Amino acid sequence: MAEHTEKQKVCPHCGAALPEEAAFCPYCAQTVNRRSHLKAPAEGWRRALRRALMVLMPLLLVGGIAAGYHLTRPQTYEGVGEVYYSDLSGTYHLFLSESASLQEPVQEMRQNAAIGEAYRVPVLLRVYDADTGADAGAAFLEKTDRVTAEFPTIEGVGGNFACTAPAPHSAFPDVPLVSLVDYTLEADAEAAAEMVWTIDMKNGDTIRLGVDYILSPLPNENYYPEDVPMGTTEELQALIDEIAAAADPTPNVNIYLPAVTYDGTLVLHGRAINLYGSTGGTARTVFTGSIQVEAREDGWISYFQDIEFRGNGGVALSAAANARATNCLFTGWDTGLYGCGTAWINSIDCTFADNGVGLHFNSKGGSANHSLYNGNVFRDNGTAVVLEQVPTDLTLDFRGSVFEGNGTDIDNRCRQGLDLSQAEFR
Repeated sequence: MAEHTEKQKVCPHCGAALPEEAAFCPYCAQTVNRRSHLKAPAEGWRRALRRALMVLMPLLLVGGIAAGYHLTRPQTYEGVGEVYYSDLSGTYHLFLSESASLQEPVQEMRQNAAIGEAYRVPVLLRVYDADTGADAGAAFLEKTDRVTAEFPTIEGVGGNFACTAPAPHSAFPDVPLVSLVDYTLEADAEAAAEMVWTIDMKNGDTIRLGVDYILSPLPNENYYPEDVPMGTTEELQALIDEIAAAADPTPNVNIYLPAVTYDGTLVLHGRAINLYGSTGGTARTVFTGSIQVEAREDGWISYFQDIEFRGNGGVALSAAANARATNCLFTGWDTGLYGCGTAWINSIDCTFADNGVGLHFNSKGGSANHSLYNGNVFRDNGTAVVLEQVPTDLTLDFRGSVFEGNGTDIDNRCRQGLDLSQAEFR
């Protein structure tokens, strides 16, 4: 074997001399470079995880804030007639209705109206727990910041609409909020408007609840003395009974009375009926007996116009349903015009003379139809006006009315709002 110098590179496997830069032995073909095995760092995965978290944490934080904002941001709930509203404490069923007896949502409120007449009716907001059906009005109101109602748009022609601010009402103790709607149909055509309630919650949510109001003119059905017997109280009562039993309740029924004197009691029942006295010549239609208007649920008004009520005690016109007297005379009665039950009564351009009480309001109803008591003369009555109970907080306006020689002009027992600024006291 050949000798090798100290600096000569040899194969570690076969001992053969190798060129200086050889990477493998040309004789045995094995590699002559030594492999070094690197040891993986024990903490490498933890460093990688920390780096990943440093990148992901800001993204997760931003995503969490966005998700939380999405769940809790102020939201708007809208519905027609009814709406369901949810917060952290549960779900509420809110809806609008038009009477104390009707406890179901109403999307349309249709009213028949006489042209040119003013009406006032309530709209009730009811609130129940959507899961249990229990009344939740008080709990819901604690979460509200403000509640408003309005008629933002009016469709069609010939109608005027307005409403009062929603508030509790003594006539509806179980209803959280009530708004009173005032409307007038001014043309012989349908008029429509949307009433919108807006409820702003303390948490920033908004609830909008709408209901459509539609007014239709009352068709007329007229009765005249030359066509139908009505010369006595018995004949007139028979006609009224026939109308109440057979007539369609929709028409506006007008009875034009002859210039006769009716004695005994006349009862209006079943529906609203209007009685118009004679205005031809000097003779007038006279009632020496009482007229009684029985209670009804329809809310329509019975009108009494150009009639003289001449009595000797008792009550001239007693109304348990809505009634209005225009250009009538009440004299010689314990009470001239008396409103009871759920009635709203009005007197316009009437004379109340020599009665114990001229006009006596004692009704527990929840609606009104006219605020004006204008042009009346209250003369020489024991008490001209007694306000014992009045259905709404509507201010009664006695503009142009004259109070003269009465023992007491106004006995306002229920502290009803009055406008006497244009009344005259002598």
